[in-house]
Amino acid sequence: MKRKEILFRKFASGLLAFALMAGVLPTNGFSAEMWESYSQYIPQSTPVQKRHLRGAWISSVINLDWPTKQTSLIANSEERIAKSKQELVAIMDRAEDMNMNALYFQVSPEGDALYSSDIVPWSRYLTGTFGKGPGFDPLQFAVEEAHKRNIELHAWLNPYRVAMSTDDAMRATLNVEKSVYKDHPDWIRAASNRLIVDPGIPEAKSWVVSRVMEVVQKYDVDGIHFDDYFYLSGVDDQSTFEKYNAGEFSSIGDWRRNNTYELVKEISEKIESEKPWVKFGISPSGVWANKKDGYPDGSNTSASLTHYDKSYADTKKWITEEIIDYIAPQVYWSFENKAAPYGELGTWWSEVVKGKDVHLYMGQALYKANDDTDPAFQGTRAVDEFKRQLKFNAMKPEISGSIMFRFRNVYDAGKQDVVKAIENDLWAKKALVPVMGWKGGKAPKSPESGNVELSSEGVKLSFLDKDTSTAYYAVYRVDKSVGLDVNTDQSANYLVGTVRKSGQTASFTDRGNYDKNTVYAVTSLDRLHNESSPRVVGANNSKYFYDVGAGSGWAIAAVDGLYEREVVKGIGNGLFAPGSSVRRADFLIMVMNSYGIEVEENLTDNFSDAGSTYYTDYLATAKKHGIVQGVGDGKFNPEGSISRQDMFVILHRALKSIGQLPTAGEPVRKLEDYADRGEIADYALEAMKLFVETGVVQGDGGYLRPLNSSSRAEASQVMYNLISDI
Repeated sequence: MKRKEILFRKFASGLLAFALMAGVLPTNGFSAEMWESYSQYIPQSTPVQKRHLRGAWISSVINLDWPTKQTSLIANSEERIAKSKQELVAIMDRAEDMNMNALYFQVSPEGDALYSSDIVPWSRYLTGTFGKGPGFDPLQFAVEEAHKRNIELHAWLNPYRVAMSTDDAMRATLNVEKSVYKDHPDWIRAASNRLIVDPGIPEAKSWVVSRVMEVVQKYDVDGIHFDDYFYLSGVDDQSTFEKYNAGEFSSIGDWRRNNTYELVKEISEKIESEKPWVKFGISPSGVWANKKDGYPDGSNTSASLTHYDKSYADTKKWITEEIIDYIAPQVYWSFENKAAPYGELGTWWSEVVKGKDVHLYMGQALYKANDDTDPAFQGTRAVDEFKRQLKFNAMKPEISGSIMFRFRNVYDAGKQDVVKAIENDLWAKKALVPVMGWKGGKAPKSPESGNVELSSEGVKLSFLDKDTSTAYYAVYRVDKSVGLDVNTDQSANYLVGTVRKSGQTASFTDRGNYDKNTVYAVTSLDRLHNESSPRVVGANNSKYFYDVGAGSGWAIAAVDGLYEREVVKGIGNGLFAPGSSVRRADFLIMVMNSYGIEVEENLTDNFSDAGSTYYTDYLATAKKHGIVQGVGDGKFNPEGSISRQDMFVILHRALKSIGQLPTAGEPVRKLEDYADRGEIADYALEAMKLFVETGVVQGDGGYLRPLNSSSRAEASQVMYNLISDI
């Protein structure tokens, strides 16, 4: 048997031992209906969420996910490079197909690098030889390929691990240039059949920090990621404690926890100073501490491996102090597991992050599907278990995402039922990465303009955008009669794709259903996923409203022009309702906004039906200045339709109040020219006469139709004609 195969089996055995210690495999510890107490978070139908992180870990250690062992040993360098890239592209493509939006790429599994480093040697897992270059930069390639697909790429480093074995053969391979084992043998400790650097040595901590910051400074990564490898069981660091403690801590455990805390805190501060948009997250084991073991803040679990007192990582403190941006606990157990039930741990972690500037992503045990003794992960029950877990994650307010361990399991034959359930149901709708408001950034401007073109390949959208803060675009397919609010979870039902920005113009081809009622909404997002308001893109359509076009195409310039001047607003969901009758209060607001008539607040004299709403202060101000007089009985009827003659009466009084009435010279038309002039009320005669003579009112086929109501589009056209030269 080859040595690498032995090493893999040892690693697999280690995973099994971890599972047993953590209480994953109790012989009789399952209760079939434990998930039912969480049923409020596990609906029958799949929840729709627009913002949810969906990711997977890509493990490079012992060639678990990438590159494959076979590829790493290809002797011909050009062939090996091509095959390595091909495998990574295939991973990226599969991640995109599954609607993932984040990947956690292991770039330093054991004091080495899958990137060009001045500090540590090239990883053995790239070529089979420690320190041998692969002929290209895998991290740079991964970042580029991920970003092409609008997938976040987090660089995953193991801070302390140096080697996966302590035997002499392994040690002999470590004596290469830049190896910490060779350069700093006094830092090296053996623990749990692993070689690590001693976390308590200050210079070793600085070495870890320098590795992280080299990645941050040289690469356009979206995040830095650590897993659960901090202190390992069995490490002998008593002499280090005695040398560096200086009497500050009476307990070696507290001293160790402080060492990991200081490391995480320093890295957090340095990332924030260097590139504040880069996220920093930790993926510890699933249990912080058991309450039963004397930790009142712990979870109701009985796991043997708890990271507070075994790995000496006080992640709860890190969350409380907000020195990390996200926590991704490896909750690799079922709802039915009594030692560490999924529901209990999901709830416990949710309470820890509540109110904190820290996202919670749940680590999912995809590797266990049909490959574990827990019956919940076997056969058809595995599908049900993953559905429950991912629905729980989507519905629990404090949980912001899910990360699968690990990527290669996506291809495993025995896991395809689970994978298909994720791909075709649970993650069937696209989702955007949740915004971390504390990381800064702001929504870019909307794309400036757009166009649609029908082709044999589908509908090609093209749009112009000059905002340098834009990282990518989101494209929504919309029924113009229904509209869409892109800020709701339901908008995920209409999200058809994203496009990475590359220059001032971008394009996207939609191969879905398209008909005369289809328009598109395109938004701009910065690299932290802050989203602009939508730009509507459609054939002969408004830039701002889905339903202004086709039958109301003549009003596009007016509606868009007034919207840009903040004269008009929509009715919600991106709709304008151009054919609906304009309401009396809304027309008054249009007039006052058009001419800059300032609204006065807290006026006491108002109409009895003015209410307490968006038009209340407008009515009081207009009444004070004599712009409106009401309909009698102290009322204005603000939500009723307005007649054409009342529109022009309000307009006449408003212009008179600010001294901007048009001057009547040689009449364009005369009131006598219209057959229905007799229908004009006495109070409206002065206004109608002036606006007819000055050409503001032109009528329709010899009729003024003074008693008819006007549509919102018609009213917009009137106001736009009047103020377009202002």
